[in-house]
Amino acid sequence: MKVAALLCASSLAICVATGAQAQAQAQAEAQLATPTATPQTLEAETSPVGDDQQIVVTGSRISRQDYVAESPILSVGPEALAARGPATLDATFNQLPQFAASNANSGSSPARQGRANANLRGLGIQRTLVLLDGRRTQPSDPLGAIDLNTIAPALIENVEIITGGASAVYGSDAIAGVVNVKLRRKFEGLELDAQYGITDRNDSKGLSLSATVGGNFAGGRGNVVASIGYFDRGGTFRGSRPFFENSGIASALIGGAVTSSGTNLPTQAALNAVFGRYGAGTPARNAALGVNPDGTLFTTAAPVLNLRDSPYLVNENRVGFPLGETIPLQTPITRYNAFARASYEIVDDVEGYLQFNHVDYSSNYSRPGFSAGSVAPLATIPLSNPFVPADLRAIAASRPNPNAPLNFTFSTSRVGRTNYNFDNQVNEFLVGARGKIPSLGWNWDVYGSYGSTVTSERSSGFINIAAWRTLVNAPDGGASICPGGFNPFAQVALDATPGQGACYDYLNRNLSERTVLKQAVVEGSLEGGLFALPAGEVRFAAGASYRRPSYSYSPDEQRVRGEVYPTQPTGATGGNYNVKEAFLELFVPVARDLPFVEELNLDFAYRYSDYSTIGGVSTYKGSMDWAIGAGFRYRGSYQRAIRAPSLGELFAPPERASASVGSIALGGGDPCDATSLFRTGPGSGNAAQVRALCIATGVPSAVVDIFRFAGSSVPGEASGNLNLREETADTYTMGLVWQSASLSPLLRRLSGSVDYYKIKVRDAIGTITAQVGLSRCFNGDGSSNPGYDANNYFCTLTTRNASGGIELQRAPTLNLAAYEVSGIDFQLDYGFKLDDVGLVDGGDLSFNTVVSYLDTYKIQNLAGAPFLDYAGTIGNAQVDPGATAFPKWKLNASLTYAIGPAQITATYRWYDKLSHYADVGVANPSRPGSAATDYVDLVGRVALTDDIQLRLGIQNLFDTEPPEWVGQGATDLGLYDLLQRRYFVGLRARF
Repeated sequence: MKVAALLCASSLAICVATGAQAQAQAQAEAQLATPTATPQTLEAETSPVGDDQQIVVTGSRISRQDYVAESPILSVGPEALAARGPATLDATFNQLPQFAASNANSGSSPARQGRANANLRGLGIQRTLVLLDGRRTQPSDPLGAIDLNTIAPALIENVEIITGGASAVYGSDAIAGVVNVKLRRKFEGLELDAQYGITDRNDSKGLSLSATVGGNFAGGRGNVVASIGYFDRGGTFRGSRPFFENSGIASALIGGAVTSSGTNLPTQAALNAVFGRYGAGTPARNAALGVNPDGTLFTTAAPVLNLRDSPYLVNENRVGFPLGETIPLQTPITRYNAFARASYEIVDDVEGYLQFNHVDYSSNYSRPGFSAGSVAPLATIPLSNPFVPADLRAIAASRPNPNAPLNFTFSTSRVGRTNYNFDNQVNEFLVGARGKIPSLGWNWDVYGSYGSTVTSERSSGFINIAAWRTLVNAPDGGASICPGGFNPFAQVALDATPGQGACYDYLNRNLSERTVLKQAVVEGSLEGGLFALPAGEVRFAAGASYRRPSYSYSPDEQRVRGEVYPTQPTGATGGNYNVKEAFLELFVPVARDLPFVEELNLDFAYRYSDYSTIGGVSTYKGSMDWAIGAGFRYRGSYQRAIRAPSLGELFAPPERASASVGSIALGGGDPCDATSLFRTGPGSGNAAQVRALCIATGVPSAVVDIFRFAGSSVPGEASGNLNLREETADTYTMGLVWQSASLSPLLRRLSGSVDYYKIKVRDAIGTITAQVGLSRCFNGDGSSNPGYDANNYFCTLTTRNASGGIELQRAPTLNLAAYEVSGIDFQLDYGFKLDDVGLVDGGDLSFNTVVSYLDTYKIQNLAGAPFLDYAGTIGNAQVDPGATAFPKWKLNASLTYAIGPAQITATYRWYDKLSHYADVGVANPSRPGSAATDYVDLVGRVALTDDIQLRLGIQNLFDTEPPEWVGQGATDLGLYDLLQRRYFVGLRARF
């Protein structure tokens, strides 16, 4: 069945512009046949006042007739966006081969607080510049990334996407490319749109409503358009899908675990005596011990001994509570947006305009609590606490210092789940004027904009440290403070325990934090023709701009003072910078109507930017468009791009949070674990050197051979850096486009293209993730620390406690080294009327396919270190935490049949198999990857009347589960379809 679907299949019905200049008849037929897909057509943005013959496309500021792009441009029309049902804009982008799917975009990760971003070529959301009608718009986070939620979907005319650096044209951040969202102009009438979607499991319901109204006034000299919208997306937890029911565990236990200091270990005899009575085996002297409901003890990591009658699971040779019902597959979001735009021709050739955009959206989720007591201030329980069981007292009494309090790590879920609510308000106001200089035929445009983004975060489920200490140190166990007292070893949350409300109120704390981003922009530009050459008119664009972004962050004072568990100390911060820029672009027609040169054009651009933070920088580009003949056209470009450090990268305060390192059972975790792959796995010939390095970096020699790492994350710390300098990128693109010149009805709508890109980023700003830092310290790649030196830079990022556990893994923000990404995009478009093959009134068929091949995805962690190629791997989060899967091959294809007022599109998506990122550079790879995966979708549309259109769709027709990666329920949360089969219906009415 899938084979048949593949033969007729698909992707999104998208408008993909290969840059060839199609014949007018072919364009018209393509639009008629496939309203959602108009191959070879660049959607026009007309020049300022009424000259409908001038076209501007993304990647250039110069308008001209018969515009053909020098760089590959993907153009996505409004029907393609609607083909995803009630979804955010990123849901469409995530299925296009040019983008790296991000789990923050899929809604499965709360890390970006409901925001949706674009990530071209997997180089990170901060390296993709998102524009609105060719202008910068209000950023949504301290990285400077644009939240796609802030763009009014009902007004989108099309989205143009260009690969490769475009800093010379648009400024900083356009390293991977540009996403330019173009809104409809001169709208008249009333349009209502409603969409509803639901999954096959009757969850993740989505509703989208919008109303747009517009009209002319003052005899057509002015136009006003306004749009309001509402979007509501329901949440879904992992446990709703069998695939995710046992998808990992939280190793910080609700009832906690007692850990032993490496200098104060209990005797083996005492441990053997207690566990011998259980008939449960022999625990290690440094084993972490939990308490069963019956008061007996269990070990929390391999070997797991005597776990009884507990809500915990044993997974990956460690004890934890399941995440299936606690981690979202899709975070809920509610969004309201209002947009208004007005323009008025003040005098001939001068038009004033203004624009206002308001978006208010919120997301919320709850999750299991965080690990508490693993870093200072250390959580301890005195032996005088009445809830300490007798067996634990007996073991503690055998220590060299028998009266020392018990070191205790636990989850804040002991009090209750951690609940988050994020509210975001974005406002942007823009005013400007544009017009013509009739005597010269030049266009001018001057505007100013001011925007603000306010994010408020409210959270509950934090534990007041002083209150916790008071309860556990009370001789009566806290019974005099709250009825029944507080048993720290109990395996159930206080907020779910009858009669424990007083203890909950005594311990629980709510936190409130606020982030404010502001941006002011002033820009003026001039564009037009200079003089004529034999091949055509030399045209230019020039201008200057000023931009000032600012940032302030106000954390809750309880965090600043370190008063709550988990201890995540931070501080208030803020800052700003300004940049003054001047730019020039020149279009030069070199030759025309010569043998093998139907047309040859060159385009050059230069921009000088003066930043208050990094000083002056230059960016530039050169590109060529060569129409060879017989329908062939060559295009190519070189661009120097930069990205200045963002506000967050500069000013973010030191902040502690959990840092993922993976589990020992799946080849990750702490390399010093006595059972890790570094010490026992294939290729562990350097186990003696690893052991020595463990001791040198803080693992006590008394426990190094029995040392265990029971979790999958460690305490991490990240911070900004005022000494950052700009990233620099060199981008190369070249491609060949072919458009059939045949007049045959069966061939005239045939076209294809092949484009190569290479992006080299130097001085890349980023962090060394915990996984990378630990692996490189222990020479996991074979070259980062060949001498197993404790003073190696990667090793200095780790601080261990007295027991040898990782107390802190630092992830400083640095100009690390380099990224290199290269690949090839292929495209084929074809269509014909069935009348032309003898089927009278048979309708129309059109076919589109886009194939992307990722040749290299290289990362150099530090200057002078080797490049490691992660193309075709899964799991590396160093470039962007939300995008970790980089298939070698991705395919999107579509087959559309249209007849009369109806149309149906079959879609097909295919992703290549992936290997484990940690095996890159390893002599004997042994870790699991993920299998190749494909999906089929169906979308139908019918015009019920001239003004009313009905849409229906099925996503993931065959209910395909995501492929498993490193263990049960583990997969990439962005690339693969997590919700499985779902349906949507939409209705649009125009009046």
